[in-house]
Amino acid sequence: MNSDPREVLKWRYGVCALDAAPERFGPFAELVALWRGRTPAGAVMPRRADIDVLDLRRWLGRIFIARVERDPFALRFALWGTVLTRWWGVDYTGKILGEESRNPDLWTLVEIAYFREMDRAPFLGIATGYLDQHDRSHIKVISIDLPLGEAGRMMHVLSVHQKIGLDETPESLMPDCPIDRYF
Repeated sequence: MNSDPREVLKWRYGVCALDAAPERFGPFAELVALWRGRTPAGAVMPRRADIDVLDLRRWLGRIFIARVERDPFALRFALWGTVLTRWWGVDYTGKILGEESRNPDLWTLVEIAYFREMDRAPFLGIATGYLDQHDRSHIKVISIDLPLGEAGRMMHVLSVHQKIGLDETPESLMPDCPIDRYF
């Protein structure tokens, strides 16, 4: 049995520089350009208030916005899209990341650690994996995770998901994506 939690969860988490060129993010290029365009001069990332929900209409239903909680570190979903609810089989609005999965402790070991790293040293994240922890192993998604905050401190995460083929990877969908490393 594999003891690496990332392999058990069947998810990969890529780290990209904040200043990576938007056009290198394939289906998320427009969103990265919007995120970058809303980042105030001299700031590391935009605030949640800098992003208007109308700017996100193309991705509505496939978005989550999560608030960072610090003691203990967690993500609580302020918004969980209707399409995400259909794909995951659960509405995470108001809930903590992973609490509705088959094994919430694994999510703490992996995905919470990924977002903790994003909080410590902000980056643009690419995540991909299967929804089998929610009894949906026939569904695979890819997402881009964008930090939102003030004074260089992440306060929220904006994430947009796309359903992909079971054999697709970040490399096949976005061959020029500037993933520096996998978390």
